[in-house]
Amino acid sequence: MKNTSIKYIDDWKQSPMAFWVHVEIDSKPWYKSEKFNPPAPIQIGAKGYLQLTIEFNGFSFLFTSEEQLNEFIEIMERKLLPSTIELSAKRSATKGPNSHWLSRLPGKTKPWKYREKLVKYCKEVQFPNRL
Repeated sequence: MKNTSIKYIDDWKQSPMAFWVHVEIDSKPWYKSEKFNPPAPIQIGAKGYLQLTIEFNGFSFLFTSEEQLNEFIEIMERKLLPSTIELSAKRSATKGPNSHWLSRLPGKTKPWKYREKLVKYCKEVQFPNRL
C-alpha cells in the first residue's frame, strides 16, 4: 500500500530527520537554535508546520521539510547504504550513530529490493510549499 498525507504539527524539530539535516549556525544548542543551514521550515500561521507522511508497504516516513525528503531519497537510493557512523560523523554533534535517522529505521525497510521501490515512489511525491 502506498499513500501520502499532510498535517500540521506544533514543532518541526520533532521530525526524525530534522537534527541531521538542519544544522544550527547561530552558536546555540540545536534545540534552542533559530538559524539553520539549510533554513528551518516556515510556520504556516497558527496552523503550525507542515508534516508530510509517506506510507509505503506497511511503514511510515515523516518529513517536515523538502530538504529532509531529498536527503532521505539521496541516502536510500544508494545500492549500498552508508554506515550511520559515517553519516553521523558528517554532523559534528554530541549525538552518536545509534540516534541517526537511518539507524532508527526498521530493518525491513533497508533491503535494496524494498528501497528501490520506496525511492521510486518518494521521487513522485512533491513536498507541499504551503496549504
